[in-house]
Amino acid sequence: MLKKLFPTFILFSLFQISFAQILINEYSAANFDTHTDNYGEYEDWVELYNSGSTAVDLIGWALSDKVANPIKWVFPASFIIPAGEVAIIYCSSRDEINGGVAHTNFKITQTKGNEVFMLSDNTGILVDSVSVIPNQKSHTRGRETNGANNWKVFTTGTPNTNNSGAMEEYATTPVFSQNSGYYNAPINLTLSSPDPNVTIYYSLNGDEPNNTSNTYTGPIAINNTTVVKAVSYSSNPTVPPSFISYNTFFINDTHTIPILSISGDVGAGGLVDLLDGGWGSTGLEPQGTIEWFDKNGVLLDKGAGEFNKHGNDSWAYDQRGFDYIMRDQFGYNYAIQDKIFSTKNRDKFQRVILKAAANDNYSFEDGAHIRDAYCHHLSQLADLRMDERSASHCIVYLNGDYWGVYDIREKVDDHDFTDFYYDQDKNNIQYLKTWGGTWIEYGGPQAQTDWDNFVTFVTTNDMTIPANYNIVKSQYNTGSLIDYFLLNSYIVSSDWLNWNTSWWRGMDPNGDKKKWRYSLWDLDATFDHYINYSWPGGWQPTPTNDPCEPADLLNDPGGQGHVPIWRALLENEEFHDDFINRWQDLANGPFSCDFMINLLDSMIAVIDPEMNRQINTWAVGSYAGWQNNVQDMRNFILARCDSMNSAFIDCDTAITGIHDVSVEIIGIGEIEMSNNNIINNTNTPFFDQRFGGISLPFKVKSGSFYKWEIISPNTYSYDPFVDTLVIDLDTNVVVRAYFVPNRDIVYDVSPSGTNTSLIIDGNVFNAFPLKINYLLDDTVYISANIDPLYKFNYWNTDSVSLIQGSSITDSFYVTHYDTVRLVISEIQSDTATISGNDTLCSNEDKMAKVYVDFNAGSVPPYTFTFSIDGELQDSVITYDNPYIINTLEAGWYTLNSIKDLIDYGSLDGSAKVTVVDAPVADFKAHPDSMNILFTTTTIEDRSIGNIVKWKWDFGEEDNLYDYSSNPFYTYKDSVASYEIALMIEDDMGCKDTTYQIVTINNEYWVHIPNSFTPDNDNLNDRFCINYNGIREYSFAFNVYNRFSELVYSTNNIKDLSCANGWDGTHYASGKPLTSGYYIYEIYYQDFEGWKHKEMGGVTISK
Repeated sequence: MLKKLFPTFILFSLFQISFAQILINEYSAANFDTHTDNYGEYEDWVELYNSGSTAVDLIGWALSDKVANPIKWVFPASFIIPAGEVAIIYCSSRDEINGGVAHTNFKITQTKGNEVFMLSDNTGILVDSVSVIPNQKSHTRGRETNGANNWKVFTTGTPNTNNSGAMEEYATTPVFSQNSGYYNAPINLTLSSPDPNVTIYYSLNGDEPNNTSNTYTGPIAINNTTVVKAVSYSSNPTVPPSFISYNTFFINDTHTIPILSISGDVGAGGLVDLLDGGWGSTGLEPQGTIEWFDKNGVLLDKGAGEFNKHGNDSWAYDQRGFDYIMRDQFGYNYAIQDKIFSTKNRDKFQRVILKAAANDNYSFEDGAHIRDAYCHHLSQLADLRMDERSASHCIVYLNGDYWGVYDIREKVDDHDFTDFYYDQDKNNIQYLKTWGGTWIEYGGPQAQTDWDNFVTFVTTNDMTIPANYNIVKSQYNTGSLIDYFLLNSYIVSSDWLNWNTSWWRGMDPNGDKKKWRYSLWDLDATFDHYINYSWPGGWQPTPTNDPCEPADLLNDPGGQGHVPIWRALLENEEFHDDFINRWQDLANGPFSCDFMINLLDSMIAVIDPEMNRQINTWAVGSYAGWQNNVQDMRNFILARCDSMNSAFIDCDTAITGIHDVSVEIIGIGEIEMSNNNIINNTNTPFFDQRFGGISLPFKVKSGSFYKWEIISPNTYSYDPFVDTLVIDLDTNVVVRAYFVPNRDIVYDVSPSGTNTSLIIDGNVFNAFPLKINYLLDDTVYISANIDPLYKFNYWNTDSVSLIQGSSITDSFYVTHYDTVRLVISEIQSDTATISGNDTLCSNEDKMAKVYVDFNAGSVPPYTFTFSIDGELQDSVITYDNPYIINTLEAGWYTLNSIKDLIDYGSLDGSAKVTVVDAPVADFKAHPDSMNILFTTTTIEDRSIGNIVKWKWDFGEEDNLYDYSSNPFYTYKDSVASYEIALMIEDDMGCKDTTYQIVTINNEYWVHIPNSFTPDNDNLNDRFCINYNGIREYSFAFNVYNRFSELVYSTNNIKDLSCANGWDGTHYASGKPLTSGYYIYEIYYQDFEGWKHKEMGGVTISK
């Protein structure tokens, strides 16, 4: 029989399904540098083993990393594992089988702690599963030998080969007596391990410790800020060394901003060599650890990963920048988990950049230590249409040594970034970067080809032709180009286009950002600072540089077409005016003098308390010198923002001057002027200055818009009733947007139910009451087509005044919310009317009703005859008015004659009774017999008819109804029978109900813990098992130590109930057993009589 498992039992229940033919045999979620896939990448992988004597094709089978979605990836094509052989499946998220190589649609992250491997066959039955447990770098986990029950660690993995060289679980990790963080005095640090068979080694200089490092023998005195690292080595050669414990202890060191403590080897090729080793260290990628603290010294997160060079010219400084990549493959963590940046909601970062302000560094340059972070932060707050390196400031410590003030930055040229924000993963982006030369970061050669083709199209076609420009806009974010050139011109960047330029687009049609757009790079050579790398000789950065310079002075820096595209698009009036209006929109807000200075001052205030130590540490410059540099930057910004408008006028011939624009909202409504200048009745009037000669758009956003009005000394030609008004300024103007108040008028006819219609402004309406919304003071024309049996009496209103007052054709002005009612009365005569239109279902007991009404002037009793489909029925004599014919017979009902007490009368109307076939309810439960481990059944609706509504009652108390057509339902895990009820309704409103019984049968399971702590603290002191469906008389349980000596035994399963439990003492001596790893054997029969014998392990910790 095939054993189905609850997800919570996966780790402990591997042996229970190990007799399946296809088994999970080995996996690697730590494949850093040992095994490449068919693309040359070091992807995670899982190995399957065919333990049978026949080959198995896995097409339609499923692999998953999530318990909640066991069929996350289904083998889409044939994938055959021969008998007795193994096969690798790569967890790369490529979602393919190509050339016999399989790639899932998911990746594995071993340090998240919630991932699994689950294998299901092509019927959806779980075949094998295992929890993902962290390994050390490039290690694997697998069965000791192919198909064996017990799982081991492999320090050398065996992908696509037989499992061999298995090791035991890692040695226990050393325990520190104190936590990382601030201490206001020296401390004595104690290291310990729950395993007495290990030796602890440690380092104090940042080196990764091994068995040649300091041997721990007693408390360690920590007198200065220090990073302590420790590792355990077991006396058992089959037990690999432990993971490394590491803590940073800040002794009398406190700060006002967060802290990043980094640590790595001090020797050649190590972290210190990277950051302090001269130009020869630029190619190094040392490994090491980080700890991220808040400003109060509270540890927020930690992990291990790689460091590498960041920066070029700034690499000549003693204080260098670097990149950090958290490596899940090392087994410690997969990301820095903290909301590092105030401008973003992201809280997990695998990659970050640490910059010591780069070429704006102080004291190694005459910098302000802020420019690059400031420009990126400004771009974010201005909501420019680019991707920026989010910025925050921190203090860096290297191996316990203070290393100065850095800005920590979000890495944008990275697939983690595009995937998180835009759902564009590394297999679906084209990313190009220019820094001296141009290279392809993502997307392969096709990325450059596609870009080159785009550049050719723009530069060889007339961009003044709307069709050509529309093609450009379909592939290219023109707003991103505008913002990129505006920002770099405004901050007077001297290191762009041929350097520090990156642009990209997403290729996944289901993701965002599918048009080419720009990312910001280094912006430290700005505001009259550092070297001119981009402009022709003789150019100087000044506050008065005009914004036309990129098009006028630059040819094609970098050779990637950005300036030629810029020139070509400026020929298009729409693009040109978008560019000019964008500047003025920004100049009114985030690019204004006040905003930019306030932003600079706020960012300087963050690092100011830390700058004295920064300067003193590197022994260059002075605090006063740094403040002077900041003031120089401040002065340049003020001068720059003051000059830009006049600079535009001087260099752009389309601009005819600056004009005052006043916008007034009359009434209640909202418009948008240009881009994101929102004006409504709460901020009217709105005043601005705008360039003449530029098309300025005004767009209605909300409200009951009536018309535009332009007040100006000059005459403007415009349509006052369009939603979007566009004007070419040539003088000062007042633009008024009129929003007229609304009024609702309700129309009705009294009495109701007559065949009367109203004619309102030429439109005919016959359903009442009717509500129509009007503008205040609208004129409304009304009339009526009155039922022939009725006559006009008068119109009735509550507030408005009718023009005529007593005529069937009338009119009025909308002045109030009101009800306009037509009052009519019946024309008196002896008339009988038959009516009704009932539909019956063939399985219903109720009758249809046909009504015969006699007018108010008639005198009972009434005698009438009627026919059904022309067949005359018996005459009826009645005093009832109306008289109701209750019937089950389908057909048309008409009157033949009517006579009251006095005379015969006229006839009117007809009625119809319809009988339709009722639906037939039926369904099938799959399965209709379940067990307590898997209590989910899927329902197949087999009802007959055009069913539109389903209602399912699954028979449990307090269960919620289900209204889907083919639902599934999960019952409680207890033996029971339930009656499922299905109630259906078809498109004619006919219903039917049916019932079926499903049963939940018994099933066995055993849950055995893998550790307990018999230390008398009332927490996990006793070893106990949970079970179901076990024949208790068949039970036997033995525990052995590592020398195969029996230390505990019982044949009574109640001895191991959680009310009793084993206390970890020797069965014979009664003495407590030492901490360590023990092997157990368990024997039992399940309730069906099947015999089971299994082995496992349990750890005793004290």
